[in-house]
Amino acid sequence: MERRVRLRRASDIKAIYEEGKTWKHPLLVLMARPNRRPVTRIGVTASKRLGSAVVRNRAKRLLREAARRLYNKFGSGWDVMLIARTRMVDARAEEVERALAALLRRAQLAQRQRENNSA
Repeated sequence: MERRVRLRRASDIKAIYEEGKTWKHPLLVLMARPNRRPVTRIGVTASKRLGSAVVRNRAKRLLREAARRLYNKFGSGWDVMLIARTRMVDARAEEVERALAALLRRAQLAQRQRENNSA
């Protein structure tokens, strides 16, 4: 992900945990709050409960890649935190991407695509 769309400051991440809204899926948790910016910023984390550093880094890579592929579907003006859950250890990239897409729809963060249905 580009540097400008990554959440880097601890204060921004803390604000999401304190003020953000949460949506859960068996593979991941999505937390979001408005950021009053023209861009959506994304942070990724995995706790030690997941396993070794190798396992945590793989989970974060899967989340970052799913977010990168779906970034154009995110609406603008959000700070989003993606948190890996224990089931992510056995997940494939496609499953993580589907789970993130489902959470975006449920959280209504997904940009609505205009359809050209002329009848």
